Amino acid sequence: MNIKLIYISKNKSNNIELLVEDYEKKINHFISYISVGLKNKNQKSESDLILKNIKSDDLVILLDENGKEFSTMDFSKFISNKMMNRTKNIVFVIGGAYGFSIELKEKFKLKISLSKLTFSHDMARLFFSEQLYRSLTIINNIPYHNQ
Repeated sequence: MNIKLIYISKNKSNNIELLVEDYEKKINHFISYISVGLKNKNQKSESDLILKNIKSDDLVILLDENGKEFSTMDFSKFISNKMMNRTKNIVFVIGGAYGFSIELKEKFKLKISLSKLTFSHDMARLFFSEQLYRSLTIINNIPYHNQ
């Protein structure tokens, strides 16, 4: 399985970037994972940029504050289920400052919320990366998550 994270990029925090890169390396021990930062000018061009980075056979999941909330264990089961069903490519997307366009929300119905709280894009990337890594350790019975 391949997972891609697409995010709208602004000024990155070097400190957060180091943490995200560390999780990305750890994630790649389990699956193929990449993150792609896109520079935007406005919501319309942002949608176009996102669409250009998605293939027709990708399972696209918008990370949206109004999406479904998961516990860590439920998110782990969700990822495990996609692996068992041989989902080839999953693309998670973090939108820009004004959220996703109506076009993207209508095209991609699957939405997951990281939290009801609002985070900067850098923090959302960090939290997502850590939760994905945590889920993969749960799936692979590696002691990282305590329950």
